[in-house]
Amino acid sequence: MFSRRRFLQTNLAGLALTLPGSETPDEGGLGRPDSPPPDKSSDRAYWDDWPTYLIAEMNEARARRKAALAALSSEAQVRQRIEMVRKKVWELIGGPFEKTPLNPVVVGTIERKTYRIEKVIFESHPQVFVTAHLYVPTLAPPPFPGILAPLGHTSNGKEYRNYQYLYQTLARKGYMVLAFDPFGQGERKQYLDPKTGESLYGSTGEHSQAGRQLLLLGATFAQYRAWDGIRALDYLLSRPEVDPQRIGCTGHSGGGTMTMYLAALEPRIQVAVEVEGNSENLAGPAYDPPGAVADAEQNLVGSLPLGIDRGDLLLAFAPKPLFLIYTPQDAGTTYSPVYEQGTREIFEELQKVYSLLAAKDEVGLFASPLPHDFDFFCRRATYDWFNRWLAKKDLGTDETEFESAPPQVLNCTSTGQVLTSLGGRSLVGLNAERARALVPAALLSDASLSPQALRDRLREKLRSLLALPQERGSLEARVLSSNRGQGRTVEEFDFRSEAQIRVPGWFVKPLGKDGPFPTMLYVSEQGKDGVMEEPSQIDEVLRHGFAVCAVDLRGLGITAPRYPAAGPLFYGFEDPDIKDGYAWACLTLGKPVLGQRVRDFLRCLDYLESRADVDHPQTRVLGVGGGGLVSLMGAVLDDRPRAILLHQTLADFRSVVEAGEYSSRLPWFVSGILREMDLPYLVAALAPRPCWLLNATGPKGETLSISQVKAGYKASLDFYSRAGRGSQLRFLVQPDGEIGKVFLSWLRES
Repeated sequence: MFSRRRFLQTNLAGLALTLPGSETPDEGGLGRPDSPPPDKSSDRAYWDDWPTYLIAEMNEARARRKAALAALSSEAQVRQRIEMVRKKVWELIGGPFEKTPLNPVVVGTIERKTYRIEKVIFESHPQVFVTAHLYVPTLAPPPFPGILAPLGHTSNGKEYRNYQYLYQTLARKGYMVLAFDPFGQGERKQYLDPKTGESLYGSTGEHSQAGRQLLLLGATFAQYRAWDGIRALDYLLSRPEVDPQRIGCTGHSGGGTMTMYLAALEPRIQVAVEVEGNSENLAGPAYDPPGAVADAEQNLVGSLPLGIDRGDLLLAFAPKPLFLIYTPQDAGTTYSPVYEQGTREIFEELQKVYSLLAAKDEVGLFASPLPHDFDFFCRRATYDWFNRWLAKKDLGTDETEFESAPPQVLNCTSTGQVLTSLGGRSLVGLNAERARALVPAALLSDASLSPQALRDRLREKLRSLLALPQERGSLEARVLSSNRGQGRTVEEFDFRSEAQIRVPGWFVKPLGKDGPFPTMLYVSEQGKDGVMEEPSQIDEVLRHGFAVCAVDLRGLGITAPRYPAAGPLFYGFEDPDIKDGYAWACLTLGKPVLGQRVRDFLRCLDYLESRADVDHPQTRVLGVGGGGLVSLMGAVLDDRPRAILLHQTLADFRSVVEAGEYSSRLPWFVSGILREMDLPYLVAALAPRPCWLLNATGPKGETLSISQVKAGYKASLDFYSRAGRGSQLRFLVQPDGEIGKVFLSWLRES
């Protein structure tokens, strides 16, 4: 086991051996030593812009938090911060659920010489079954110290060999241990292949598959994971053999991160050992985007504007005994390249806080020399810490032989999976239930609401959700090249959306005709270069006297960000991983990628307004794929677009939450949007401006039929009709060969 990626059974076979570097080639490398520096006036290294922007944002967030920690000088100030962190972390992850009956059942027992394993099933929510092993000592009388054991991202969950070894040894030493399967692992896999019975996504993949959906609801996967831990502790404490005053918690890898969450949120835990979890701040030292991002529950969405980072989860446990275990082998493989430095930095923060609370000896740090695993050195250090604070020091740290058993003996369910043996409510079903309860459908049924009133309501909420700034700096627009041919003039330009971000584009206009031209702004998820193909779908548009402005919003086309300078094993997977990494980093900053792209879009409108060859009242917007989401939101926020056409764009966000499978990527998600609105609401807010939806898509990218789209947009159609413009909202399905004609019809009729 050389990394958590292998630990999670992730396939590294396709990993590229070489990755793009973070630096541009040295153009002057073969020149004379006294050659002048290259002219940067037409620099096109747009791939550096977004990383530069994120580095500045992260460093600013880091400086604010470090200043707040440096200002702590008394016990009262520390305790005030701890209370703030506990409250805010609950808010960030979605809040606690209502406690309902656990309905625990012991479905079997495995008897061993010095302990027994009780196979337990309880309900963390009604009809949401949790499979668990309870290790009960049998040679000593109770009460026993209790150990809560959240699990790392192992496919077989509580049955992973080295986890079992830890629990067996703790039980032999007189500890009562409860290990429970999380969603997506062990007997609780949620996305099962009907042919193989195996997970479609793997454990980490299942967490992120559900976690992305939860973001749309204003919640996180950490909410489910932490709640399972709290309900597991409720069960552990319900057992009369457990001493409620001696409760410990330990988990490894992703279970280490969950130990961090539970340390912050669960006051009944008295001692914690965090083992090789994500013990580094996202806004950490030497930040290089996307930084120390991970799967869904390990990213504290929205935390950095509050001055909270991962280290605060551990800080909130002070002054109770806390032990951190890490391995330097994880740097650049399991976690970010600066993992060791980041972990030691957090430990230094903890040392200061514990000293202010007169508990400097109650926080410790240990480095295992071995790769990522709950190895012997980690286990021995864990026994020693628990013995010191929960039991007796003379219990020792020795281990006896591992006692193995086949899965069919260890499983709590008859089939090895809750969903195929017990049924109950699935993770997909839970998310869908929450989505149906959240969407405020009554808004569009208000017959007294005018189009302008609807826009005003949604604009305020949308600006907040997208975290759009009010200020707009200088565009600093440049024309980098201008050429004529094939009946057109093609200008290559760029402008600044904000200080560090340039938006490059093409401005294409008919040759030999006088402007100003009615202009179509083209915004595509695939980037601007589609308009330069031969032949192109815009050829007819140009022949009929329209100009076309096509742009690469940040992170798209030529502005796709460079790879980080280090950590190829951590970052070097398929391209969506890098894009999702940027999205997680931006969400943690409270600045969703979609919001940043909407800002770029609004600046595009400013750029067009600055051009004398554009007929400004005749500006129309064509958005393709995710570019349609940007265009729709931008047009709701700004009245300048005369008409909008959305092509191959997601029809609604709610369908993504309700689907078990979806292809929509994280950069197009906005945290909490379904608490306030969905895409049909935004379309309704465009009335009376013409809006056409062409080949609208479902959650898996499939083209929906006109009847399917109309069913989802019934309220939007009613709103257009009430505004007296029912014909201006249209839904079309056309094959690729007819798309250009649709574009032209839309331009002419709008």
